[in-house]
Parts: sequence; C-alpha cells; structure tokens
Amino acid sequence: MKTACKSLLALGMALSMLFALTACDDGGLSKEDASKCIQVEMDTTYKGEFDGFLDYYSNMTKSDALDQYTNNLTGEVSNFLYMFGLDDPNGVEAYLSPSDGLVSRAEELYKEIYAKSSYEVQPAAKQDDGTYAVKVVVQPIDILHQVYEASETYFADFFARYEEVDTDSMSEEEAMDWFVNTYAEDYYATLIDLLESKVPTIGYLDDKSIVIQVDMDDEYNVLVTDEDWMNLDKLIIDRNF
Repeated sequence: MKTACKSLLALGMALSMLFALTACDDGGLSKEDASKCIQVEMDTTYKGEFDGFLDYYSNMTKSDALDQYTNNLTGEVSNFLYMFGLDDPNGVEAYLSPSDGLVSRAEELYKEIYAKSSYEVQPAAKQDDGTYAVKVVVQPIDILHQVYEASETYFADFFARYEEVDTDSMSEEEAMDWFVNTYAEDYYATLIDLLESKVPTIGYLDDKSIVIQVDMDDEYNVLVTDEDWMNLDKLIIDRNF
C-alpha cells in the first residue's frame, strides 16, 4: 500500500510542485512506481482525472486531488493575466487583477484548455546512483501563441472606444476609478473573449521531452524536485511566443 504526504503547489510566475510520496511497505521503489507517480500527478494536475491518483495513494482524498487541480488552474490563470495584463497603477502588485467574475471565467476556460493536454509518460529507467529517470514526451498546447498573434487585431475596437477619453480633465481619484473599474474591466473582458475564441482552434507544437528524476530518501519518501516540475509545466502550454 502506498501513502503520500500532501502535494504542495507553490504558485508564482510558473507552477512549482514539490511533493514527497511514501514508497511501498517493503521499502522498495520500482520502475513502475516511479513512472506511475509521474502519470497520476500529471493526470490530476492538468486533466482533473483523479481515479489513478486515489488508487495509487492510500492516504489521499478526492478533496486533496481537487485542491491540487484547482490550485494549478489558479496559478496558471495568474500567469496568463500577468503575461497579457495591465500594470498595477499603484505599483503594489505585479499586475492589476480583474474582478472575481472575470477570473472565474478565465479559470473555466483553462479547464477546457488543460483537458486537451497531450503527453506520454514513458517507462522509468534506473540510474547508476539508484534514482529513476522518467521521460515525458509533451505536445505543447499553442493557445498562447494564438492569443498573442491575434491580439492587435482583436483589440482594435477596444482601443478605439477609449481613444478620446480625456483623463487629464479628471481628478486623480476619478482617473483611478475610471481606469480600474471601466477601462481595466473592459480590457480583461476583451482579453478573456479572445482566449475563449481560441479554445476551439487549439493546436500543438512540435513534441518536446523532459527527463524527470525520481529519488527516494532514507525514510522511503519519493522525491521530485520543484525545478523538474516547473520545467515540465512550461511545456504543457507553451509560453515562448
């Protein structure tokens, strides 16, 4: 029976996932264990498919799996809004956040996007140092490329709506209120409209592969570094546009 500590998702500019999983009762870690670990973690995090995760780990619940899935969505929507969003005029945050309703709408779209994740976890290979190398082949999703390439044309009407607004005639307080509650909300609504328009045309870039090292400590905890998970995460939805 395999048990696991809770997976921890550290959210920032990219997803970082670091977790420790307790190995089988006999203290051994097989090639099958190593590959299965990566498979169930990816299926849970990206596709919201929890059955394999719950079968594999004895002390993880559906709530744990759902938290892992939703935390990833939250982090990736933050990444998206950071990449395409507006600067915080107060300089407090990395970007100006839209309303909760628009964020929720973006998260629903990201569920659809991640459901199209395409990857293959290959059989693990044992290394001379006793660790396992698990190769994952990914077909990166191209939707951010599509959003970027279409943004100038798609936003033409948006910018035209505001080109004659005279913020100089407003007080500082009025200008800030207009920017946050009118301009920014309309901007983000337009951005999310653009994202939604590209979901049906999602395609894939050329295959990319990554090798993830799976290790086990003296207490039989199976470990994967957050660096490997960050590098893997960057391949699922390609951000190099």
